[in-house]
Amino acid sequence: MLEERKKEILDKNYYLNKRHDTRKKNSFLRRKHQSFLLAIFLSLVLIGLIYFLNSWSNVYSISVKGNIYYTDEDIITKSNLSTNDKFLLVSTSKARKLLLQDPLIKNCNITKNDDRLIIIDVEEEKAYGYAYEDFENVLLLENDERIILDNNNTYLIAKVPLISGFTKEQLSLVANGFKDVDASIINEISEIHRYPFTYDENMLEVIMRDGNYVFVSSFGLKLLDNYYSISSGLQLDKSGACIYLDEVTNSGYTSRCPWQEEIVVVEDIIEDIDDEDIE
Repeated sequence: MLEERKKEILDKNYYLNKRHDTRKKNSFLRRKHQSFLLAIFLSLVLIGLIYFLNSWSNVYSISVKGNIYYTDEDIITKSNLSTNDKFLLVSTSKARKLLLQDPLIKNCNITKNDDRLIIIDVEEEKAYGYAYEDFENVLLLENDERIILDNNNTYLIAKVPLISGFTKEQLSLVANGFKDVDASIINEISEIHRYPFTYDENMLEVIMRDGNYVFVSSFGLKLLDNYYSISSGLQLDKSGACIYLDEVTNSGYTSRCPWQEEIVVVEDIIEDIDDEDIE
């Protein structure tokens, strides 16, 4: 009986010791695993600190293309991007969303390349002029949108002509007429005024930056794309001459200005424009 009791105690101690050893082993493995995870975590923290504390992880450069009206600096500011940003953390979708909130930005695409360079490719709405409305200067877009010009974007005035003397309905005709006119030609116009003739109430007085006056109907504004070829063909003697463009005959000629006392035509030169130039 004593032997059986002794054996039972020994077996019990054996299993207790075995369980203790197993627990000890599992505890060691658990601590080892925790230490391994802690080492990985600390390594990641260290790598993160190195990444965030070094300038080589910043955006190296931001390039802007496609803009006509806004400056590169304006585009970058509106995108909320900076060369102080960490390149890997830059969200191009967020920056694109910010840019598209501006009514002058029609579309944009933002890409990142391996050289830590960010490229912003924008497409702007076409602006055909600015006007003074309700005691404010406003930029006029061909989609009939208006942008109030303040101290931050007043410089846009230099890139488009002043437009005056039109009602909002008449401005819609002008906007439609400028849809196919190249933006570079619009930039060469200083002012546009309504100047109705007896035979065409939609006639416009377009003052070019070179000093010449162009009279053209709002329906024939596309002819302005050929302004330089027409004016050179007319061989104008001096600036300040009056040029008349006729969309019906696709021609241009020079004559006395409407405000001059005499009505005698000084020069009458017709410049035929090829259909390919008009299209």
